[in-house]
Amino acid sequence: MATFQIHQDNEENLHHVATKKFSTTAANVGIKHGQKKKFMDNREKLQVLENGVRINAKKAKLTETKNEIENHNQKDSKQLVETTFLKIEKENRVASSKKERDYFPRSLSQCDEYKQEIWQYLRHLEERGPNPNPSYMDKQSDINWNSRTILVDWLAGVSEEYKFCDETFHLCVNYIDRFLSQISVARNKFQLVGAAAMMLATKMEEYHPVDSKEWSYLTGDTFSSKQVLKMEQLILKVLKFRMQLPTIHGFIQHLSTEHKMDEKTIHLAMYISELVLLEGEEYLNHYPSKLASACIALARHILSKSTLWPKKLKKISGYTMKDLSPVVQRQIKTLKDSPMKEQQSIQSKYKSPKYNRVALMKPKVLLIEDSENEEE
Repeated sequence: MATFQIHQDNEENLHHVATKKFSTTAANVGIKHGQKKKFMDNREKLQVLENGVRINAKKAKLTETKNEIENHNQKDSKQLVETTFLKIEKENRVASSKKERDYFPRSLSQCDEYKQEIWQYLRHLEERGPNPNPSYMDKQSDINWNSRTILVDWLAGVSEEYKFCDETFHLCVNYIDRFLSQISVARNKFQLVGAAAMMLATKMEEYHPVDSKEWSYLTGDTFSSKQVLKMEQLILKVLKFRMQLPTIHGFIQHLSTEHKMDEKTIHLAMYISELVLLEGEEYLNHYPSKLASACIALARHILSKSTLWPKKLKKISGYTMKDLSPVVQRQIKTLKDSPMKEQQSIQSKYKSPKYNRVALMKPKVLLIEDSENEEE
């Protein structure tokens, strides 16, 4: 049987080998021991000279190219410029139209071969759960729904400040509601739960998640980095590492892509969905798919689309307008009350031109006749 041995060279051996190698090289080129430093200086000079030659060559090439351009007649130059500008204009137009068309980044859910199967799978996941308990606040002795609203508003502000994606914010609120459904939390630890939940969500969705030290700073150093990490571990344990459940944002993305909705409708639907997250008390007893469908239906109603709930959306979502009507009526009230709330992070976000200022739009009353309009 072959035996393998590992030889370790100490510093003296390595130095001896290196010295011997250099001496041999110096002897071969006729350099004596006292001329080693001079040899190294010459190498540096040669390197500079070589770089100088390269630079001169580049200058010569640029001069030659410039002369060639100047030798072109005026007609050829004009034609070249016009062709170049037309090409650039075409590329910009294509890029601009693509940007407007693809509001959501391309994903597997946008592939025609898998759309229906993915929708069915997401519906199966939300029905199977685990889902938050709509009445979990009854078992909380030290916090209430108003405390939750303040926390979600703070997280919305942090999310916008750090430019997190919308899915990160939705996942974070899902973690908080599911955690509170099982664990009673003291008021002085409630912000710690929110910080740890958002840190987890950034790890699931963001390219550059915010670390525990940053979250300690964001809480005004109320909690240490170690406390944030311990709370993160507790949340993972309580949620049993079920971290990628369907959200309202995901369903809106699927429906808007399937129906090829315009950007303003998508922005308005997203604004309504984040206001829904702010008021968990009224909406936790509905599935995310139903809430997403209601957000889109209300957005189309406010923007006076010709058809409130087309048959195509009805077929994809599995919800009729009759199913969505109670949720839409509640969302209209949420929209009306939003300017008068103390918590304004979400409203400020959607007042910007980036989101077509949809937060400034006034909700319209949904009549029974409108809710029955499901024509194609």
